[in-house]
Amino acid sequence: MRPVRTLLARWIPELPSGPLLVLMSLVFLKQIGNGMVWSVIALYGQELGASTTVIGLLVSCYGGARLMANMPSGIASERFGRRRLMQLGCVLLTLASFGVVMTHSRETFFIGILFLGMASASFMTAALAAVADLGTPGQRLRDASFYQAANMTGTALGPAIGGLVAAGWGYSAPYFVNGLIALAGILAFALIPWPTEIKHKAGKERMGNLRAVATASAGVGLMYFAIFYARTASNWIVMPLIAQSQFNWDMAAIGVLLTVGACANLAVLPFNAALSREFGRVGAIIIAGLATFAACALLAFGHHPIFLWLTAIMFGAGSGIATPTLIAYVADVAPENQRGIYMGLLRTAQDFALILGPFFTGLLSENLGFGYQGGLMGSMVILGLSIFIFWRSARGKRL
Repeated sequence: MRPVRTLLARWIPELPSGPLLVLMSLVFLKQIGNGMVWSVIALYGQELGASTTVIGLLVSCYGGARLMANMPSGIASERFGRRRLMQLGCVLLTLASFGVVMTHSRETFFIGILFLGMASASFMTAALAAVADLGTPGQRLRDASFYQAANMTGTALGPAIGGLVAAGWGYSAPYFVNGLIALAGILAFALIPWPTEIKHKAGKERMGNLRAVATASAGVGLMYFAIFYARTASNWIVMPLIAQSQFNWDMAAIGVLLTVGACANLAVLPFNAALSREFGRVGAIIIAGLATFAACALLAFGHHPIFLWLTAIMFGAGSGIATPTLIAYVADVAPENQRGIYMGLLRTAQDFALILGPFFTGLLSENLGFGYQGGLMGSMVILGLSIFIFWRSARGKRL
């Protein structure tokens, strides 16, 4: 039994404790609330008289609000502290959620969604930087993996809970529950002891360093973008369409397929620290990129349902390795007084991928003449270039 325990201790990390555990719990609850409101945004907008085009604009504006708020949130977290910015995010979430509950027009619903996007950026950008601050360098990958687990699990549970709440009390009810969750977050930050934070002034010298930050993080930012671009476009858009059009799968089977991918994402998280020890941060990130590239290739050129299952697993595993390892890598190489800015850049890359990935994949699928393979080949080109650029930029850094 002792060798088994030794092996488990080597590969499976211990749970975080103290403020980190509180932070992970708040991220989990926040993402449940986020999933709840997303599950009914289209239906609630329709109930208020919004057309399909307006509903699409609402969703895009939510992403756009996050995109614009990520970098300012990272800078503000340096100036005012991570805890204070997360509190601000919770305050905005509370006001926006309760405001949506009381709305009776498309215009006020639109404003509420914009504030929800800004609140999400404020909270999650500061939370990412706090994960790096609260742990030691040797624990960062473990902490980032638990952050990813809290994020993914909350996001997965949110739509199911939101659907049940909406079915029982109407489309505004998930927003009310989201407001209660955010209110609990405000109280948690006010009442639970928190380590003393070092705050950094964002003066002219700091603002002048933004170009240097962008240059230094170009490789890792592009890698983060490519992973999310491929997974969003291929896993969320193309894979369900191929399953339905080529293999006549119904929505229940497609739902199981996507769930398998999410489970693979969660399953690899406990092993990230050991993988990083064996291959280094850079090696683990490249392995994740290659796994995602292979998943796109299987989806593009496989002609049997088994390739759909393999693709879902490889997309999930690749993302499960890449996301926390990239977060830990950035926390390692970023100057202590610029972590918030670097985390803002990571989230900006992610949001760009979420906005651009589905659009360009659809565009390439329709216009290259190769069908869905054309869109997937676009993802493969972006991934291949990103892996090479990241490898060149990180060469010699075995972190």
